[in-house]
Amino acid sequence: MLNRTEGLPFNWIQKEIVYKRAEDANKSQPFGTQIPYDTVGREWFTHSTYPSKQTNDDFRVLIGSSHCSKPYSASILNLAGMSFGSISKNATLAFNGGAKIAGFAQNTGEGGFTPYHQEYGADIIFQFGTGYFGCRDAEGNFDAKKFADIATNDVVKMIEIKISQGAKPGFGAILPAKKNTKEIAKFRDVEQGTEIHSPAFHSAFDNDVEMLRFIRKLRKLSKGKPVGIKLCIGQQDEFERMIKTFAENQNCPDFIAIDGAEGGSGAAHMESLHWAGMPIIEAVHFANGILKKYGLRDEIKVMAAGKIISAFDIYRMLALGADTCYSARGMMFALGCVQSLKCNLDTCPTGITTMVPSRVASIVVEDKKTKVANYHKNTMKALKELLGSMGIENRKGIHRKFIVRRINETETKTYDEIFINPSEE
Repeated sequence: MLNRTEGLPFNWIQKEIVYKRAEDANKSQPFGTQIPYDTVGREWFTHSTYPSKQTNDDFRVLIGSSHCSKPYSASILNLAGMSFGSISKNATLAFNGGAKIAGFAQNTGEGGFTPYHQEYGADIIFQFGTGYFGCRDAEGNFDAKKFADIATNDVVKMIEIKISQGAKPGFGAILPAKKNTKEIAKFRDVEQGTEIHSPAFHSAFDNDVEMLRFIRKLRKLSKGKPVGIKLCIGQQDEFERMIKTFAENQNCPDFIAIDGAEGGSGAAHMESLHWAGMPIIEAVHFANGILKKYGLRDEIKVMAAGKIISAFDIYRMLALGADTCYSARGMMFALGCVQSLKCNLDTCPTGITTMVPSRVASIVVEDKKTKVANYHKNTMKALKELLGSMGIENRKGIHRKFIVRRINETETKTYDEIFINPSEE
């Protein structure tokens, strides 16, 4: 008999939630949960005796600080960065089509801005990292003109500077030579058939003050669109110094996308994959507290990423202080990912993380874009139902006190008891 709770990094229960919602199929489950309630670390939400008769919320967040002239209204669930080259042409197209149908944003990942990100007209978050792919010069440094050409495109709604990634923070990245096709090389401004390295560090800035200057430059080049940073939190004092610098300079990014250490990657350094970075739950709580401490919580929106699959996952992030969420692997499951763990080998059986034409062709874009949209639509519906069961009429009622974690065999605590901001003690 299939053990539905032990698969890693995602078990069958988690995958089935996505598969059913993507298919717009029967979303119920018979007989009772298979996740034991007596296991240490088990979490649940507390429902109300009197559920809400009506839950009204558009589940959108306006992103843009007082320094931003073109704020963006984002869904509270968006497609996390997955680069063309790391994922295939048809996967990129299906994500773009699904995002357009359901009204969420597609993050390009750091692999450049392609026609496949524009095909269906979905909202785009243009991300670049240390390799500056799509906006780099011949030496691999940032190219302002190339960036401006992308950033001022009408479908591009926000800019995201990738500082680090949850699966490999501080280690940079590699795209294998065999996945670097002529087309990928074109959009990344690199030589075809070569192994592509994204350094661990940026050449455009070396410290917090220089990063702020760079953000100002990007705002100007993009004509006022929101500019944010993506990172996995490591050394806590370093993160606090960065936020303090923002406060002292009276300028800041419009959002911070926090990638949890449990985030995924097509390929990562062994040590970084298993032992680097702060997990998403602790990271969001910590960042929320630091932003409050320096009076920037209203200025900077927090986007959370790290194994977010269900409406309960989204609720936890919002309860801990996130404004909106990213999902990569959840969206991949909606596209048909079977978790074969071959993303780095160019042999993905579902055509998602391979450049092999015959495998890529197995993704029928017209069908898969609908499944991606269904997953998003049904997850938002599930979140509305979850809030209703808790007696909450909209997001303003979300609170840490409604989530419980088992601490040991005889004791449980609410998130309100576990995660206490210094200002609330």
